[in-house]
Amino acid sequence: MLAATGTREILRSKSYIFEPKLDGYRALCQKRGETLRFISRNNRDLTLEFTELSFGDHINADCTLDGEIVIYDKKGNPSFALMQQRKHRRLLPTYVAFDILELDGRDLRRLPLSERKQLLVGVIEEGGNLQLMPSTENGAELWNVVTARGLEGVMAKKKDSIYVTGRSRAWLKIKLEKTVDCVIVGYATKTREIASLALGLYDGTTLTYIGQVGTGFSESLLVKLSKELVRSPNEVVLPTNLHPVVPDKVCEVKYLEYTGDGRLRAPVFLRIRGDKSARECTIDQVTKGA
Repeated sequence: MLAATGTREILRSKSYIFEPKLDGYRALCQKRGETLRFISRNNRDLTLEFTELSFGDHINADCTLDGEIVIYDKKGNPSFALMQQRKHRRLLPTYVAFDILELDGRDLRRLPLSERKQLLVGVIEEGGNLQLMPSTENGAELWNVVTARGLEGVMAKKKDSIYVTGRSRAWLKIKLEKTVDCVIVGYATKTREIASLALGLYDGTTLTYIGQVGTGFSESLLVKLSKELVRSPNEVVLPTNLHPVVPDKVCEVKYLEYTGDGRLRAPVFLRIRGDKSARECTIDQVTKGA
């Protein structure tokens, strides 16, 4: 289940459960006997990538959990940058569970979220690198905590929401700053091989150009992208100075606003999102909510 974009007005609603939005890898955790298996949001098996996550003895039944794999920095905040460095720095990940979809063969997805939360608490014993996601009914207070700590934002989830496949407005993400996940559809070459990246979003089945981002990159990333981006005609209508590429890579950028002519204003590159597929990059990220 994926969240839509929400606004801060939701934070005062009594119909939602509020959680901090963690910056990591979304993953299902399937426990069968003594075995744990981790599946990404785009159905990739992550088990061998996170062998350090061995907390089966802290789960008292076979089940399927939904949660976030994170790495904490020295301040105790989740850091996506550290997640990307974890292999060569030997950083230990933590799995933070926020939902339970199945318990001893029983499908729980049609139960309201409030009931699933109660079952989740009964199944998990926190310890090692397994945690329960903290939650509250006071969204405004959580927003103040998130703001003070510089976290990514707040998740608002309707108490009575069932768990559905795909994106739903029953779950909303309220971010501290405007960000959007975009498909890289091309690039421009000036004084260096890659001077800026062309960005696109899916509007239905159509991939639409929404502008370029030319700041926020490291030199090492540009070198890496120059080797990985494959020039190829694609479905997007681009300015003539841009080289089209195979539209299979996703990046996250922050921006000031989405303009009336369909462009991002003042975008800044944040990171490559290897955990998201291109088809998840939809136009409603910028046309709905804050």
